Amino acid sequence: MKILHIISGGETGGSKKHLLQLFHNAPFEAELLLLIDGAFAQQARELGIHVTVIKQQSRLDLTVNNKIHQHIIQRGIEIVHSHGPRANFIMNNLSSKINVHWAITVHSDPKLDFLHQPKPLAFIFQYLNRRAIKKANHVFAVSTRFKEMLVEYGVDEQRISTIFNGIDYTNVNYDKDISNLNAHYNLTEKDFVAVHIARLHPVKGHAVLINAIEKLKPIKDFKLLLIGDGPERSAIETLIKQSNLSNHIKLLGFRNDIPQLLALADVSLLTSYSESFPLVLLESANAHTPIITTDVGGVRDLIINKDYGWIVKPKSVDELAQALIESIAAKANNSLQQMGDLLNVHAKANFSNEQLQNSLYQSYEMMISETK
Repeated sequence: MKILHIISGGETGGSKKHLLQLFHNAPFEAELLLLIDGAFAQQARELGIHVTVIKQQSRLDLTVNNKIHQHIIQRGIEIVHSHGPRANFIMNNLSSKINVHWAITVHSDPKLDFLHQPKPLAFIFQYLNRRAIKKANHVFAVSTRFKEMLVEYGVDEQRISTIFNGIDYTNVNYDKDISNLNAHYNLTEKDFVAVHIARLHPVKGHAVLINAIEKLKPIKDFKLLLIGDGPERSAIETLIKQSNLSNHIKLLGFRNDIPQLLALADVSLLTSYSESFPLVLLESANAHTPIITTDVGGVRDLIINKDYGWIVKPKSVDELAQALIESIAAKANNSLQQMGDLLNVHAKANFSNEQLQNSLYQSYEMMISETK
């Protein structure tokens, strides 16, 4: 069974991590095809992944279609698995011309993928992506909620499988690294440290988070580390200054030491308006770090009750501020770490990379057997 995964290659967040982990000790022969030769491609090569780059200048560059078509034939690919709108567009054009099975993993709400684009262009891209998703032979949803969303969009329920994201869990012990980070950012044992890891994009809810932190301004020992980069960086910097929160919020940009930053934090935050199943929550669980998250995607599959973390309404400044206040109180009465430990046990039992790989493999076998 030969599998080809296609993704644009410019990703820096969850879908990139999903692919890189998926290839680790996978029970099937797989190749990664990218449309950009950048950091993603380099990291994949360093991990020993079979990488092919067929460069596409833009979403409107259709010259790659024939090149990918020929590559699929030459490599004897049986299943093409696309990730993200750009890869979906290409396979939508090729699927009727080539005899392969086509699967899609939906990593985000198609309605929200193009918020940064001008409205007419965003509408066109949304339409094309949703049409592609409906056309694929099989669609993988990374949460129960996302499967329900896809059915509402008109995708045949019989062609949808819910397969939870997973990671490889490790015993996190970064005492020296954490000590160095604390010193670098002037953090003390008295500080309550929250970490927020996300692309600086409108859908990630940074403005709501900053407004919630403003309500905590009287708590002098509260510190927020904002990790990530993106188109909203300038606007976020301005909002931090206008809110007089420069002493409370540190904007760190893109970082490669995410496990260490999660390990030093008292709580991990996710404030998005929409998500599928954020890998950063599993990474937080791996670090035994409790979570405060908006009620999006599959978070309720991970945080099954209040003993495992906080779930708040998207865009609710008050609920987010209240959850932060409760987490600070939990640290003071020594119950916060217990919450992180419970979360770790639950995540390891239900959201592993091995489970993800095995579930995909079974689905691939089913797709091929159905045509024999």
